[in-house]
Amino acid sequence: MEILWKTLTWTLSLVVMAASEFQSVNRLSHNSQEEFLSYLQHYQLTVPVRVDENGEFLSYTVKQHRPGRRRRGAVDPIMGPVPSLDPDPPESRLFYRLSAYGKHFHLNLTLNPHLVSKHFTVEYWGKEGLEWRHNMVDNCHYIGFLRNQHSTTRVALSNCKGLHGVITTEEEQYLIEPLKNISSTTSSEWNLEEAQQHVIYKMSAIPSPQEHSQEFSCGISDLIKTSAPCQFSTPYPVQTSPVPQNDSERLNSTHRQRRSVSTERFVETLVVADKMMVGYHGRKDIEHYILSVMNIVRLPNFTVMPV
Repeated sequence: MEILWKTLTWTLSLVVMAASEFQSVNRLSHNSQEEFLSYLQHYQLTVPVRVDENGEFLSYTVKQHRPGRRRRGAVDPIMGPVPSLDPDPPESRLFYRLSAYGKHFHLNLTLNPHLVSKHFTVEYWGKEGLEWRHNMVDNCHYIGFLRNQHSTTRVALSNCKGLHGVITTEEEQYLIEPLKNISSTTSSEWNLEEAQQHVIYKMSAIPSPQEHSQEFSCGISDLIKTSAPCQFSTPYPVQTSPVPQNDSERLNSTHRQRRSVSTERFVETLVVADKMMVGYHGRKDIEHYILSVMNIVRLPNFTVMPV
């Protein structure tokens, strides 16, 4: 029987591995995104705008200038005293509108309060061990749906540096991210400096991976460059329940399954970004990137593919 998850809360501990001398703060290079897009069968450029609940235009600014930060009040041996105040709390609801592939998308988003727990920790490790640790998280990750399509659509977007995430409809999954190689033609074309172009493409536009490829760590955009499928290994044998031998055991088994349907579930996740991933995305953006991916993964029935 299919298990229905009532609530899924990510208790996420993020560990970023980087050599101590590695100080790259560059964002994803222009050529890297261009190389990524060259693998797609097709993609489109769009300029999302912020609107109100009714779809009325508010602003071309879609990213949060200063995302609200949450941190745990505690005393850490490395960090020292950590205040728990959030002087600039984020907006709990946001609405955006964009057009692509002949469709108009009106996004109804709600701040995702369950992405990380109060035990969330980020650690930077080098050759000599732990170098730095903090528990701050930018509250710029949202989930929601398309207007008037609550039961048939799912949306997971982060607006830390622009809109980055996925829009899932009954027909297709669309992935969106800010366009990196912004030039002077962008503002002149739209006649507004605040307009931020984004790339949007269908999941089906991603070429199928080669049939035979080496095993690798699932690095989202990096998958495109390797043309390798995302593989998950099971280090230990899966424990299966014994088959009920009589009617009494069958009844008890059915009762236990039904009772588990309404049980709240928690997933504790350790995410490790190695030196290569930190170098690819830049040390300033790696945390936003990984949390954006985790925000997407929590969507029900989402296909694990490159973002």
